[in-house]
Amino acid sequence: MTSKPKILFLDDEERIVNLLRLMFRLTHEVYTATNGHEALRLIAQHQIHVVVSDQRMPEMTGIEFLSQVRERSPGTMRILLTGYSDLTAIVGSVNDGEVFRFINKPWQQDEIKSIIADATEIALSTWNASPGGIKTNVPAGLPVNAHASKQRLLVIDDDPNDLHWVTQLFAKDYEVYGAGSIADALKVLAAHDVGVIISEATVNGEDSGMLMKILKREYPMITTVMLTSTGDSDLVIKLINQAQIYRFATKPIRKSVLELAVSSAMRQHERLRVDPVLLSRHKVAKATEDEGASSLAQSIIQGLAGLRARFSLFSRAR
Repeated sequence: MTSKPKILFLDDEERIVNLLRLMFRLTHEVYTATNGHEALRLIAQHQIHVVVSDQRMPEMTGIEFLSQVRERSPGTMRILLTGYSDLTAIVGSVNDGEVFRFINKPWQQDEIKSIIADATEIALSTWNASPGGIKTNVPAGLPVNAHASKQRLLVIDDDPNDLHWVTQLFAKDYEVYGAGSIADALKVLAAHDVGVIISEATVNGEDSGMLMKILKREYPMITTVMLTSTGDSDLVIKLINQAQIYRFATKPIRKSVLELAVSSAMRQHERLRVDPVLLSRHKVAKATEDEGASSLAQSIIQGLAGLRARFSLFSRAR
């Protein structure tokens, strides 16, 4: 008899983990914990495929816990569950814990079941498929695209001063392209093999998040650092779930933080280039029908058509 995939729920409220146990007991081997230290002991003892953690808990927050899970069991798919729209926590869940999805409390039963089913399938398919196993620390010196003397970076910002500052900041280490609009960004992407994009959430009144969603769905090796000064946590959650933004950097920009984010994102891009089996770990949530049918989405899809041949050598995430 085939064993069930293992899932761990962490929440300081006993009734929450008991409810989740009941919901998933038929499809998973369920483990529960009410504090982070107990949960980490379970991670050490069992091959946990998916972990779902609450954010606000005494002693150890969900971000702190998921960050440790990432280091100790990188093959485990990580999901953050919270009833609070705390932007700092949401951003931290990406930058420190590299979460797969963010789920709001109270959750919708169909949504949480669908997300956990996706996470479970991905964990099972990638756990032993990656050469040498899944690693969080990528060694330096990974092969760069043979057609580029330097790794390529695209900066999208409609503020000329910020655009100039960021492009100059990275000009020494990368081949950097600037774009003041989504249309200009599409021209750069059509002509150059870009590895990492730095972008504002909104550029010239257009939703650059739409570009990131479509890129991650169609060309998931391209990684993104999103600049944000917004207090709209719902927007950031959508960008996590539908665009798998790799890192967030808040404005005003801190030079050291942005440099670290871009360096990490570029290493992730090269890692995906040499180990494309991992692309499925960046599967994005489906966009709504209205988003897919929008004129902006259609123009982006048309503008990205030229990338298809370039990426045909690599597996695309499904």
